[in-house]
Amino acid sequence: MDTPANENEKIWMKVKSSSGIEELVPRLVDVQSAKNSKNRLKYRCCLLFLLLLLIGLILLAILLPIYLLKHKTSITINNSTTSSSSITTATPQITCIYPNVYNNLTKTCVNILIDSNNCGQINNKCSLNMSCSAGICVDVPGILLNNSKTIFSSSVNGSADDQMFNVTLPWPITIYNRTTNIVIVTTDGVLCLDACSTIYTETNLPSNVFPGVTIFPYWDDLYIYSNTSQGIYYQSDGNNPNRLLTFEFYMSHYQLPREYYHFQVLFFENSSNIVQVKYFQVSDRGSTCTIGVQASIKYFQVSDRGSTCTIGVQASSTGPFISYSYDQENSIDPNTSIIFNTNLGTFNKTSFES
Repeated sequence: MDTPANENEKIWMKVKSSSGIEELVPRLVDVQSAKNSKNRLKYRCCLLFLLLLLIGLILLAILLPIYLLKHKTSITINNSTTSSSSITTATPQITCIYPNVYNNLTKTCVNILIDSNNCGQINNKCSLNMSCSAGICVDVPGILLNNSKTIFSSSVNGSADDQMFNVTLPWPITIYNRTTNIVIVTTDGVLCLDACSTIYTETNLPSNVFPGVTIFPYWDDLYIYSNTSQGIYYQSDGNNPNRLLTFEFYMSHYQLPREYYHFQVLFFENSSNIVQVKYFQVSDRGSTCTIGVQASIKYFQVSDRGSTCTIGVQASSTGPFISYSYDQENSIDPNTSIIFNTNLGTFNKTSFES
């Protein structure tokens, strides 16, 4: 049987016969078998290469995410550090709500409607003897607190008559041994540590319309006119346990917009049962008001100088109480300070420089 040429080839081999004679003998070689063997070797090599490649890809798929995750964490930490540093040095940490605007120089929020150093916009200063009212420099009294919180502002809220507002304080105050961090202030010049009233007709003390501890820095028919810097504000200064809490009232008399009543009520954290009142401007000099309080009050401006108001303090509708004046003419001058001591039941009147 013949073998196909492509499968076998004939070769001649030199061999010795049994007699010792060399002779050429034909032999058939299976070429295809050799090729198949060679192909099998190549296949095995390729298979081994593919297997190693697959193992390498699997390892890469496992190790690469781990490496990238570590690298990303490092980048994130570095970026976070850089970003934090940037925020600290360049970006304000305080969120200001209008009319408060962030001042890069002082690093605080300022009220551009009443701040005489930032009137209408940052660093717009009103000239001497002028104040900022509704964002405009004018020749009328202005708010003295420089970092106050607004209870009621006419430049934002409009006018107000016979209204009262609850205020949660940053720390508690004590008057007549009554301690609380929630008070009520009225637009008629009254501050209550308990239940309050918007009765605007002042009386002598004790008054039966105020059942609890009440301070009367200037109880009268007062009014807050719109589009001015008039209003009621408060501010806490200092550090525990020596903080100072100041309420500032600035308003006019009902139907008398050019009569100004400007005073502050001060509470001292390290001196309980004492309140100070400072009067800056009082148009009628106290001739139409009731004045009495367990605190310190500063009067800056009182147009009637006390002729139509009540000034004082009472613990309840039946007393005890400290009455400074009731509709007493010329009882209050500008730059007058009255300190009410409810521990002793006394008051002390002095003057101060504005």
